[in-house]
Amino acid sequence: MWEKGGTKPINFLMKTRNLNQPTSMMRTAMVKRSGAVLLSAFCLLGFASCENEDDEPIVDTISQQDRNFAISSSQLLNAQISMGQLAVTKGQDDSVLDFGRLILKDNTASKTELTGILNSKEVEFSDDISAEMQTKYDELALLQGKAFDKAFINFQIGNLDKSISMFENQIDNGQNFTIKGYATKTLDTIKSHKKEAILVKAEIDIENL
Repeated sequence: MWEKGGTKPINFLMKTRNLNQPTSMMRTAMVKRSGAVLLSAFCLLGFASCENEDDEPIVDTISQQDRNFAISSSQLLNAQISMGQLAVTKGQDDSVLDFGRLILKDNTASKTELTGILNSKEVEFSDDISAEMQTKYDELALLQGKAFDKAFINFQIGNLDKSISMFENQIDNGQNFTIKGYATKTLDTIKSHKKEAILVKAEIDIENL
């Protein structure tokens, strides 16, 4: 076919593009969107990481509170080990004997764990017991039979209450991550001992009716 009034043919084969392939502009937009998505993902991961660090900060420095707890808790463990041995030797009721074995075993294990932690951090601990606990130990050692059982278990309930307060204070106010973790773990054991002591007291009281 010829163009009217001329000799130049009209080219009906127009140049077309492949609609299935994105243009350069489309490709650029897609890259930008992909980059934005990746950036958002990294930001979210970063925020999550920061939140986790805020929830459980790992602090390896040793505060004065940590040092005080190291001394007082090691003295407590030493005293409870001695008290457990005393109960196994002088206890009359089977429940008192069993409780003595329990606190002897658990406090020996706790002392081993605490000593390892404090040695690794070069923190001082005690191999002795406090003067107050020594006085009470000496008083109990003079008793026999049912009198010992009753006095011993009553003392243990009050002593375990004080122990709970000591460990809770370390969890709330201590700084070192590892020592606070030890306090949290051991607090559960102390609370378990108190529940057991209350049961032993109830059993002894019933038998003495």
